[in-house]
Amino acid sequence: MRAAVNQKTRITILRLWGLVLLPAALLINPVLGLEEIGHEAVESLGLLLLLAGVLGRFWSILYVGGVENRRVLRDGPYSMTRNPLYFFSTVAATGIGLMFGAVSFALLIGGTVGLILWIAARREAAYLSRRFGAEYDAYAARTPFFLPDPRQFRAGRPARFDAATLRRNLFETLVLLSFIPIVEMADQLKPSLGWSRIALW
Repeated sequence: MRAAVNQKTRITILRLWGLVLLPAALLINPVLGLEEIGHEAVESLGLLLLLAGVLGRFWSILYVGGVENRRVLRDGPYSMTRNPLYFFSTVAATGIGLMFGAVSFALLIGGTVGLILWIAARREAAYLSRRFGAEYDAYAARTPFFLPDPRQFRAGRPARFDAATLRRNLFETLVLLSFIPIVEMADQLKPSLGWSRIALW
């Protein structure tokens, strides 16, 4: 049976999107000025969302335990949403956008990443339905597709730690965390750049 989604293609698309957005971030002039308390508040909220997204991804990866697409995952974060890794990645991407000080930029980044991952998740859902049949369909009928429902949380059996899976995903996490110094450097560079910038809320 054909694989659910070509993960390398998905990751490449997301990385290319990130490379396009980095130079664009230098063109942003947040309406809330760089030295104002409002900018710091938005940036701090973005940092919190980034960290929440990173921690949520780690939590999800621990539950995957190297068994993704080998059985129906329904415990821990997978009891609240069928796609916790994608949801938390979207949260982290939105946080990165907020760290640049503009809510509209956060919506653009988070919305684009969320759309890419939502499309991948739809393909994965079709694949899992074909592979596991009624077992997956019953899980899908009671578990939200993307946005988590915390009321449905159940720990289930203890999660098995899989070091290889965690190590493979560590690089993606480091890429996300690298935006912390990148945003700070961009904030330092903006006042010295001679070109005009786009004012964004």
